[in-house]
Amino acid sequence: MMLYLVNALAALSVLFGFHVAFRQKRLRAWAARLWRCDRRSDGTVRTQTPSEDAEGVASVFRMAGVMIMAFSFTVAAFANLIAYYTAASPA
Repeated sequence: MMLYLVNALAALSVLFGFHVAFRQKRLRAWAARLWRCDRRSDGTVRTQTPSEDAEGVASVFRMAGVMIMAFSFTVAAFANLIAYYTAASPA
């Protein structure tokens, strides 16, 4: 049962890492929808100037997303290998 939980969490982490790395526009839209911090108390929307180094921020997100995906895949692979070899070894 614990292995299923580890695999499910790893799969969700891989999906999250994929979105961080390659679907940044969608991820930023979801974050803006979740956190309505750009609204003022009188109902007007505060405009934010875009970052001057947008490609630098995008490359940081790409690296972080790929690292999340690789770490999640590694956790799932090692958990499955440990479970397989623990069950196959004589007690």
